[in-house]
Amino acid sequence: MSKEGMKEFLPEEQGATRIISAVKAVSKQTGSSMAQVALAWLRYQTVPVIPIIGARKVSQLQDNLGSLDLELSAEQLKSLDGASRIELEFPQGIYERETVRAIRYGGTWDRLLL
Repeated sequence: MSKEGMKEFLPEEQGATRIISAVKAVSKQTGSSMAQVALAWLRYQTVPVIPIIGARKVSQLQDNLGSLDLELSAEQLKSLDGASRIELEFPQGIYERETVRAIRYGGTWDRLLL
């Protein structure tokens, strides 16, 4: 799995890299730590989330608590949500392919009014 050609089969690694980049960008914009951004982001989720803070030092706990004062803009939330969006793979994603649509709708997909 360490070969260059195998990286496409590691979507969780690619997803993590996208999320880390987005959190880092928002961190720079707000002047907050990445931990603060991540914890603040959880407050904006529609499904209630109870984060487990894994601070081992008082300084880490204080940094994490600083997330309570952090307000994220709509643009920042959109960036974070977009980076963490899960791409639907097989079987859901297969229905987006043009050839599958053609078969599924008997060649009439392009004429359907949706």
